[in-house]
Amino acid sequence: MNPKLVRLLGALMLLFSIIDTAEGQAIVDGVNTQYGQIGTNVTLMCKNTTNRVVEWRLNDSKIIGTKDKELTGTSLTLFNVDASQKGRYSCHSLESGNAYSSVLLLLGYPPGKPQVTCWSARYPQSAVCSWKLENQTYLPTRINVTYSHGIEGAERCSSEETLQGNCTIKDIKLYSNIPYTLKVTATNPLGVRSTINQFIVEEIIKPDPPIDVNVSPIPNQPKKLLLQWKPPASWPDLTFFLLKYRIKYWLEGSARYRMIENIDRTSYTLSGLRSRALYFVQVAAEDFIDNGVPSDWSPPVSARLWSN
Repeated sequence: MNPKLVRLLGALMLLFSIIDTAEGQAIVDGVNTQYGQIGTNVTLMCKNTTNRVVEWRLNDSKIIGTKDKELTGTSLTLFNVDASQKGRYSCHSLESGNAYSSVLLLLGYPPGKPQVTCWSARYPQSAVCSWKLENQTYLPTRINVTYSHGIEGAERCSSEETLQGNCTIKDIKLYSNIPYTLKVTATNPLGVRSTINQFIVEEIIKPDPPIDVNVSPIPNQPKKLLLQWKPPASWPDLTFFLLKYRIKYWLEGSARYRMIENIDRTSYTLSGLRSRALYFVQVAAEDFIDNGVPSDWSPPVSARLWSN
């Protein structure tokens, strides 16, 4: 058979296997699926019957009308539905018990507004954006992410990254007053929500924390500690894009800390400390000319001052 004809027939079969029948409804692989929002009223209609009254079942168990379920002719209305009411509903003949039709009811929420955060830990090479929804939908929710710079055409983030909840923008434009525009759209059978986030790359610089942070006593120096560290391994260019550092340290048991800023090297001697005491220290990195924001703090390390 002609390969083009085979592809055409395959596309037609896929089209007929997924047919939107109404808002919140779909037929997938021959099974009628209806979607409802938790906390609202949902009405199910019996199909393929001319009878005026039918019997409704949920997962093959007969449904009896109550204050939260109303049986009206060939319809079933569920009031203020909750997650426990999802399942396969079917309508049947009162005389024979034969099924007329069935529907799989799935319950959840429309997507909330995506909450987007963008930063550049690998400046000047790339920026990364991540997102999360305001709420759990409990329904299959598709995320689509695009970005653009100025009037340039929008580019779609890779599906692999999108599934992981992030998008990497490479070959970023440096020192541009034109912002990047990132659009995140969440779609499920109950609704669509989008967020548009704009940023200047230099304003979102945020290095990763320094690594291999170590603090140690200095022999014969009972009031000093030697602090050493390495730049974040993810920072790509320390020759033309320098980093500086800040230090936070505190005495064991104290809620107060001291801060030292604008350190342009990867070691520092803490002095004027309390003899024989135990001190905790953290280090953060930031762009040398104060673009963006400092990194998160490194995990705390500790050392006790030298004593005879």
